[in-house]
Amino acid sequence: MGDQMPDATGDALVDFTERALPPAFERRLITIEPGAYRAFAASDWGDSLVVLECGEIELECLGGHREHVEHGAIFWLAGLPLRALHNAGAVPAVLVAISRRKADGDR
Repeated sequence: MGDQMPDATGDALVDFTERALPPAFERRLITIEPGAYRAFAASDWGDSLVVLECGEIELECLGGHREHVEHGAIFWLAGLPLRALHNAGAVPAVLVAISRRKADGDR
């Protein structure tokens, strides 16, 4: 993936998959294949800022309601009552989670 890609309006979006991060931060890539889901575990996301780099997902709440999220969205999952992240789209959904790097004593 390049440095920028256009969104539906033609505006350039920043690509977070390879962009250099300051040393105090770390990045994780999470891919959810079409038709698949990932069970939500709050500990997986911690204080992460999440960018949906590619595809689309549905955030399933504990009550069953689903919220649709499209590529380019930037969001936070901490404290949300979620059950799962679903990919109902036709392409893999790629999420980039950026969080503060844990200090050696925090592991």
